[in-house]
Amino acid sequence: MMAIQHTDITIHASHCMVLGFGRTGFTLARMLQMLGAEVKVGVLTLDHYARAMEMGLHPFYTKELRDQVVNTEIIFNTVPDLIITPHVIAHLPHRTIIIDLASKPGGTDFRFAEKRGIKALLAPSLPGLVAPKTAGLILANTLCQLLEEQVVRGGTLEYIPS
Repeated sequence: MMAIQHTDITIHASHCMVLGFGRTGFTLARMLQMLGAEVKVGVLTLDHYARAMEMGLHPFYTKELRDQVVNTEIIFNTVPDLIITPHVIAHLPHRTIIIDLASKPGGTDFRFAEKRGIKALLAPSLPGLVAPKTAGLILANTLCQLLEEQVVRGGTLEYIPS
């Protein structure tokens, strides 16, 4: 929604980049691809590289980020560490928009982006803001699954009062 609101292009046939290939990055990259975007995915590990390649995405290692941003129209960041640095931003086309989904303070140098005229938006906790019921159900299911896995592995559940 934010990408459509803040650009003058459609997702279809756009050049998107997703940084991070955890749960959010994986799902986002897949959805963008299904909408017809060309999707590059910045990954850290060989297994994520292989998975992205197998999915028909265009993986690269995040250490190559500066060289990979050429011709990128929309960057979605899910990495909670500073990854979109001034060094990277200096190589972005001026039309690029950054949507940072990582937890505050995000993974983008927002001041430098603004100084350079690059639109950068911080949108952490977006699912909880726009769809709190669905986000709550996902969180509850995930917690139940984690607890179940802990019990299956023979771990004990211990309550520690706060």
